[in-house]
Amino acid sequence: MNANSARDDLAFMRALVAAGADSQKTFGEIYAAGGLCYGTQMLLHGGQALGLLSTSAAPSLVIGFGPTVVFLAILAWILGRQTPQVPSAVNRAIGAVFGAVGLANLAMVVIIGSVAWRLHSITVWLIYPCVVMVLQGMAWLVAFMLRRRSWMGVVALGWFLVGIGMAVAIQTIGAYIVVAGIGMVAFMLIPGLMMIRQARQAGG
Repeated sequence: MNANSARDDLAFMRALVAAGADSQKTFGEIYAAGGLCYGTQMLLHGGQALGLLSTSAAPSLVIGFGPTVVFLAILAWILGRQTPQVPSAVNRAIGAVFGAVGLANLAMVVIIGSVAWRLHSITVWLIYPCVVMVLQGMAWLVAFMLRRRSWMGVVALGWFLVGIGMAVAIQTIGAYIVVAGIGMVAFMLIPGLMMIRQARQAGG
């Protein structure tokens, strides 16, 4: 290995590290935005359950779809200002897992949603968010296994417990919403903010 080759390798490694920090920051921004949007949605649903907000069709529609519209707008803005990067192998693997979870969620919407519709059962439909939480936990468990960062393992465990807790509370809608809201804030918004902070520290 000559000096030029060593410098090239070093430059490549630095590029990977920088791209890793940028990728983590972008993912953190997206994840924190999701936690904020859907945590707010749970808060609004809680207001409806307590009788503080109207449960009529129009407000329910806004609460049901509004956070997703806002999140998609934020997602488009974040990705729109993204510059092309060379992600590390670990970042690619973690990104692939979370992407697979997203596709699995779509399949679960069709599976559970169709059964709930046929049986006219809201309880069956409420199983879907429980499954989403567990799938999030699975993705974070893979991230923990690849990164070996203890806080990622805590997030994975947290999502598993949130999914189980929601299932336990499934017949008490108020408690179900509270557990979901705690999960969104504790294991989505806060980890997202942590990743943004760590990426800034790595980049700085």
